[in-house]
Amino acid sequence: MSQRILLVSDIFGLCTGLNRLAQDLAANAAVQIQLIDPYQGTAQQFADEQQAYAAYSAQCGHDRYAGWVAQALQAAPKPFDLVIGFSAGAGALWRALVQVHADRVKQAVLFYPGQIHRHLAVAPQVPTQIVFGDSEPHFAVADICAQLQQQPAVSAVTTPFAHGFMNPASKAFNEAAYRQYLAVLTRLAVGRT
Repeated sequence: MSQRILLVSDIFGLCTGLNRLAQDLAANAAVQIQLIDPYQGTAQQFADEQQAYAAYSAQCGHDRYAGWVAQALQAAPKPFDLVIGFSAGAGALWRALVQVHADRVKQAVLFYPGQIHRHLAVAPQVPTQIVFGDSEPHFAVADICAQLQQQPAVSAVTTPFAHGFMNPASKAFNEAAYRQYLAVLTRLAVGRT
């Protein structure tokens, strides 16, 4: 039986990096993958992060994205075994997790949710792992990790990598880190923690 996975993209949307992750997960585990992005399924090719952020802000924004993610979780015909979000998508997923019944998602992994500091009162009821880069411009990562660790369903860790390390479209992409966390996600996708 295949595991159901939801991938929630960063500001780059449906791009080669997200497609690579979906293909890599599918190559290593029996999975059904659903993608959600801020551009409603239209593939994107941005020159850089500034261009991607400008498009994200104009076409979607944080509040709308969180709403779309919550709708996708609620409308899914079956629960997701694993939901994974990146950057703006991780922030949207963090907010959406409290809007859906706990039986809709078995576990979540959020990579470098830069907006999470604005929503620390949110308390997801599903096991949620948060993976931060080494720094964020708007908050001290160690302080936020300590606060998040107070929530029973949340674990938060920092890595020596920069925000964006999982996305080849990001200047911060790190191939070794990508492979390391692909292995973690694959283990989660096949139900081995």
